[in-house]
Amino acid sequence: MKCHPDVVDAVVVGVLDDRFGERVVAVVQARAGRTVDVKVLRAFCRDRLTGYKIPRQVVTVAEMVRSPSGKSDYPWARRTATAAVAPGKA
Repeated sequence: MKCHPDVVDAVVVGVLDDRFGERVVAVVQARAGRTVDVKVLRAFCRDRLTGYKIPRQVVTVAEMVRSPSGKSDYPWARRTATAAVAPGKA
């Protein structure tokens, strides 16, 4: 997903899902001056990933949060994704 021309940074996390237990949600930061089209991004992933790894939903953020060492802040990403998506809806 990070190799997509509209994406500067991305983190994929699991959020609670009523039907499957968890579902894949991507938290994405768009490149400056660009917007992320969710359908285009999912099609881009479909060409590169197995079906179950493709994010069901995409949440865009103004700036990605990372640790001082540059590692993904998964707790922040999970909270951000959970707050942005409707519970149980894929």
